[in-house]
Amino acid sequence: MTIKSSKWQSKHVYIIAEAGSNWRMGTPKRDMAMAKALIDVAVEAGADAVKFQTYKPETVYVKNAGRSGYLSDAGITEDILDIFADLSMPYEMLPELASYCRKVDIDFLSTPFSKSDFEAIDPFVPLHKIASYEISHIHLLQMAARTGKPLVLSTGASNPDDIKWAVDTFHKEGGKELCLLQCTAKYPAPMSGLNLKTITWLKEHFKVDAGLSDHSREPTVAPVMAVALGARVIEKHYTLDNRLPGPDHSFALNPDDLKALVRQVRMAEEALGSGVKEVLPIEQELAAYARRGLQATKDIQPGEVLEEEVNFAVLRPGQQKLGLHPKHLEQIKGKKVQKLVAVGQGLSFDDLAD
Repeated sequence: MTIKSSKWQSKHVYIIAEAGSNWRMGTPKRDMAMAKALIDVAVEAGADAVKFQTYKPETVYVKNAGRSGYLSDAGITEDILDIFADLSMPYEMLPELASYCRKVDIDFLSTPFSKSDFEAIDPFVPLHKIASYEISHIHLLQMAARTGKPLVLSTGASNPDDIKWAVDTFHKEGGKELCLLQCTAKYPAPMSGLNLKTITWLKEHFKVDAGLSDHSREPTVAPVMAVALGARVIEKHYTLDNRLPGPDHSFALNPDDLKALVRQVRMAEEALGSGVKEVLPIEQELAAYARRGLQATKDIQPGEVLEEEVNFAVLRPGQQKLGLHPKHLEQIKGKKVQKLVAVGQGLSFDDLAD
């Protein structure tokens, strides 16, 4: 499946509802039910895509990786390999989830963490997403490029050299459409650490599209600001309930928050407009009613000399015809009119005697 135009270029800002590992409920039946429930929430919110994560613990960390500090702080003290084993999405779930997404009209995405993950996911997704910590995974970058599909690449915990290498690798392998996401590798991320101006830098420095993978708990501030800075993709974690057990539920948005995010992003991009300064159709009425012009303050008889503050002034016309722009003030002072100009009417060059 080759995409000729990435969704974030051909449509509006592309909103990815990140379900992550929040589908895990303990049994295959309950896992699938929760995954579909999360898809339904994303659809109801108006997101463009729902994204899961697909991995096997043995292809992510070394065998003796130990515990994660940030997860331990959150009260999750198991070894990271045990956590990943518990949250590993079986490949068998992918076809059914992708089919369900097609049925409810939302894009299905999943982030791979190994070559086998990528191969399992690729038949079912319209574009690929690579996570921040995989930005150095040469095989994933090469495989993504070779599919011809657009790639969304997060840049959390990366420096400019890391990003440049990844971008160059993707393009060297034939990759075309790329969107880099500003991301702060902290869960949740404080507002002071979001560094949203980086979105502009990513666009200008790497000549690609850019966006935001937002790990802050606040649902709308960062996404709306990101849109104002030119973001074309917004990604945000969500859950059905922040009280559910698991590493990603506590900082994720609840369903109402996700709805608010989509609504505010759509309003923000609508408010951006075309970037061309002009008198808009919705301004026409007041433009004619309230902009100042050279208006008659009394009936001006034929042959009468125009004198400011005597028979005309710089005023708003209201329901009367708008007169000449005040920049013509000196041109008409002392000139005679050749026909009656009724009180309130705007002066025009046609009113002047030769």
